[in-house]
Amino acid sequence: MKTTSQRLTGTQLIRSMALFFGAFLFAFSLNSYIIHEAGHAFGGVLFGCQFEGLHVNPFGAGGWRNQCPDTMTQAGKFFQGMGGEIFGVPLSIVVTILLWRKRSPGLLPLLMSATVVCIGNLLSVLDSITSYPGFIFDYGLLLKAGMSPSILWAIGVASLVFGIIFMDLLFPLGGIGRATPFWQVLLLSLTTWPFYLALRLIYQSLAGRSIEGPITLLVFGVIVATLTAIFFKPVYKLADRISHIEPVVPSAGAAWLSIGLGVGLTVLLVVFNPIWFA
Repeated sequence: MKTTSQRLTGTQLIRSMALFFGAFLFAFSLNSYIIHEAGHAFGGVLFGCQFEGLHVNPFGAGGWRNQCPDTMTQAGKFFQGMGGEIFGVPLSIVVTILLWRKRSPGLLPLLMSATVVCIGNLLSVLDSITSYPGFIFDYGLLLKAGMSPSILWAIGVASLVFGIIFMDLLFPLGGIGRATPFWQVLLLSLTTWPFYLALRLIYQSLAGRSIEGPITLLVFGVIVATLTAIFFKPVYKLADRISHIEPVVPSAGAAWLSIGLGVGLTVLLVVFNPIWFA
């Protein structure tokens, strides 16, 4: 593979965008839906619930279904409600950290796990705060237990910061270096959350659902992507001092593998979701 820290050619940039979009789709579908929702279900099973099914449509809502005993303890309800965060967030971050030393474009679908769960955790915090007390889920259980909203806001801000850092550490796998023009860094960043959320907006519109929420999420995604691009050079400079990071232009094979994994898993979840949640 070639290495560069300069401007990417058009072909190289398109290849990097395909690599990052496919990796994001795979990481998002796997971590924010399958692992997250399985964590909720597993938390319930540990305390006597009977698992019945998952709802894991990456372009819709996620959820799980358990039959729980009436005698379920408060601890059981907490682990069921917070299972996605308790089990999913640490697991996804550990996977990224363990694979970080490899720093291979072919591993990007797994390396992107940490940034996906961190930004997803921020969304979970925001949804929990804005939905409480009308609808209580995930972090809303902590509010119900008496936790101050300011603590949840702190968790959300920390999730945003670490999500941006983890993503910035991955940009060199797309051939992005310190001397790469800002517009190319921004374009690659927009290939992740914003591009997915734009597709989700189209999906929700075609399905005849309300698009107010998806539009808000799209704006959120653009803001996060812009912040990620802005902070790339400082993060890259610091990380390069700790462990030298050489930008790598991904091969066509790595890009096709990433797209295949991301689109394949997402399509499978969309197609089979009605069956799993029947």
